[in-house]
Amino acid sequence: MRVIVSGAGLGGLVLAHALRDHAEVVVLDRDASAGDTGGYRIALTPEAVAVVEQHIPARLVDRIRSVSDGPRTFSQFIIADSRLRPIVVAPEPPGQDRMLCQRRALRQILAEGLGDGIRFSSTVASAEAHASGASVTLTDGTRIDGDLVVAADGARSATLRTLAPDTSADTGLVGIAGSTPLTRGVRFPRYLDRGPALAVDRLGTGMFLSLTSRGLSSIPADLADAVGPPSLVWGLIARRQALPDVREAGPEELALTASALVRRWHPWMQDAILGSAADRTAAFSFRAADPSAPRFPWAPCRITAIGDAVHAMPPTGGRAGATAIRSAGALADALIAEPDTDAAVARYQSRVDEWARPAIVESLGPVRVIAALRHPLAQLLAGPALGVAGALGAAAYRRRVRAAAER
Repeated sequence: MRVIVSGAGLGGLVLAHALRDHAEVVVLDRDASAGDTGGYRIALTPEAVAVVEQHIPARLVDRIRSVSDGPRTFSQFIIADSRLRPIVVAPEPPGQDRMLCQRRALRQILAEGLGDGIRFSSTVASAEAHASGASVTLTDGTRIDGDLVVAADGARSATLRTLAPDTSADTGLVGIAGSTPLTRGVRFPRYLDRGPALAVDRLGTGMFLSLTSRGLSSIPADLADAVGPPSLVWGLIARRQALPDVREAGPEELALTASALVRRWHPWMQDAILGSAADRTAAFSFRAADPSAPRFPWAPCRITAIGDAVHAMPPTGGRAGATAIRSAGALADALIAEPDTDAAVARYQSRVDEWARPAIVESLGPVRVIAALRHPLAQLLAGPALGVAGALGAAAYRRRVRAAAER
């Protein structure tokens, strides 16, 4: 069997590894190399980690762990106010295997061992299903035939253009993200030592915060550049009206724009944004699939999909990467267990919503809150409510820290 994977993202690469002993796998990607990618932090849930452990060679799993933060530094998630006071502390279940990874480093590791199976600088323009297989056509006109085509090329997938051009929609939110090196003496909220946070103000502006590679000395030398120095990853989230034309702006202008939107926040936040590395500052638009819509709105055929191509979700839930990996594992398991390719694809597609729909719904929760705060009355009520919640939450968090220290 020949499987053509359109997209060498996390899901596509995991799928290629999972099928390497069972099929000829051809992975096509428009990037020039695995390191030629954007993105920041990827949260791997216990289910995603289990897929990685099952399908990725042990040597590569060890390398992934060497550049990732584990349960000790990913033990909670915090909702904070604009003064960065914790409002809600959501502990992660103890005893679970979770990881926070740098996307670039994770992608480079997953590309190892696949050799000529990955064809970089190969952009898929379209795909077509046939009676007993499928094919893709590249932008240079090259046609590649296979038994199965898997769209793993993200939201607005070119591979699915003729089958389902709209598997996701614009959420109306835009983001600016950056990575600020934690130079000696830089202060940050101490709760970030135990996991990421999402801060929000009364106007509906959100800010994701996470610390990376805190002084780890065991990072392999060949991955040091991909991991980078210990840093604060920040991601501003706002309605499109507040961030017009940011996709055309350069890194310095993006940092200034983000800083201006949080000028009434804790002063530390502006300093952190303005210290962002220029090559790590970028703008994004957020898309999401409809959780109530069919995940595969086309007649069954030899073209299927994983990841954002079929279950896109905004980064507000931190679930997109893990969900893509889980789908890749499920598709591989179905193809390995079922000799009939059509039956295997049908089995996989019938199960995807078990994990994709809850992840989409969770990711859309903050989006709905931000959308609701566009109304003046909601903003008026949110101001004092967040103030009280911040004061109470900060006091409760201090008590929790003291109690933990006394144990």
